[in-house]
Amino acid sequence: MTHPTLPLLRRRVLGTAVLLSGALLLTGCGGSDDGSSTRQDVASLHSDAPSGKASASTAPDTDADRPQLRLDSSDAERDHYWHIYATCLKDHGHKMLPQRGPDSIDDTDQSPTAKAATKACVNKLPLQPPELERSTNPHYDDDYRAYVKCLNREGLKVTALPDNSGWTYDGQTTMSEARQTEVDKSCTMEAFGGKTR
Repeated sequence: MTHPTLPLLRRRVLGTAVLLSGALLLTGCGGSDDGSSTRQDVASLHSDAPSGKASASTAPDTDADRPQLRLDSSDAERDHYWHIYATCLKDHGHKMLPQRGPDSIDDTDQSPTAKAATKACVNKLPLQPPELERSTNPHYDDDYRAYVKCLNREGLKVTALPDNSGWTYDGQTTMSEARQTEVDKSCTMEAFGGKTR
């Protein structure tokens, strides 16, 4: 099955959804939890605000209150902010996927309650590092191609989507979830960070 997922950095916290990944789709499709993967996931590095976000005219004010993640944010820091966001959604009645963990959001929940929760919690949704956003990184496409090249070099065989909004596994992978996360972090830093522009 092919389905959107969060970037590896956040998949643990929000369950399988689209990170990054771009548009960041928070979809809770199924998959193997045993460390091996037989699914076709789409991973994405950047995130658009959820469908229930405020209009563009109010977005700058809303974004000003949102926590800003950095490329070098620790796992604990990321997890902390995603936990706050997930807890807010849950407290406002959004459905969760408890079988995937306490902070796993069921993004298939498109009920009026879920939409209201998303709107109420938008100021808690972490902003992704500016380097991972096409709108704030003029070199995003070049960096993304370097990121995918690095993933492949490190053994995570993937194919980029045509618009560089994510990637899919190139066949099946037997790489453990922990190793995938390690490779993803390393390649993200290599491709998007540490460069003098």
